[in-house]
Order: sequence, then C-alpha cells, then structure tokens
Amino acid sequence: MRVMVAAVLTMSAAQLFDLATFVSMTQRLGSHAEANPLVGMLFASYGYPLVAIVKVILLAVVSAVGAILVDRSARPKLAAAVVAIAIVIGLVGGLSNSTAIGALPMV
Repeated sequence: MRVMVAAVLTMSAAQLFDLATFVSMTQRLGSHAEANPLVGMLFASYGYPLVAIVKVILLAVVSAVGAILVDRSARPKLAAAVVAIAIVIGLVGGLSNSTAIGALPMV
C-alpha cells in the first residue's frame, strides 16, 4: 500500500508539472500551442479554471481506480499499470509544453 501512495503522489506531481507548464506555455504562445486538441478547445472555450478542474477530476478518478484495483488482491499489477500510464502522460505533456516554451528566446 505504501508503494501505491508513492505512485499516486508521483502521478500527482507529474500531472501538476503538465498543468504548470501548460499555463506558462499558453500565456506565452496561446491556446493553439497545445498539442492535445481537446485541452486546447477546452482552454479556448472556458479558460484555465476548467482545465484545472478537469485535471483534478482525472487525478481523483485515476487514484480511485488504482485504489480499487489494489484492494482486490488479484489486480495489483493492473493498478500499477494504470498509475504508471498516468505518470507517463503527465511527464510527456509537461515535457512537450516545456519544449514549446524553450523554443522561445529568453526575455
């Protein structure tokens, strides 16, 4: 169970890295710079608050799914896979945003 707590904390950090770099990127480049068309459309239509709310909801859902799967003794590997995928998605999103920001000259 301690491993799952660490995994959920790591997932949260990765997703918050993605959100923080998203905010910085869109302030500098606009919503068109977002690689995910769903997030870009969500941001263009509703702004930062809804993007953050959706991110928190997705974190809660993935955490709940992971907790349910860990609780069932036959599914700990599936729980680890679900959380690991969420970690990778957050890191890839944050790195993608950072790359877009890094292409700009420093001000």
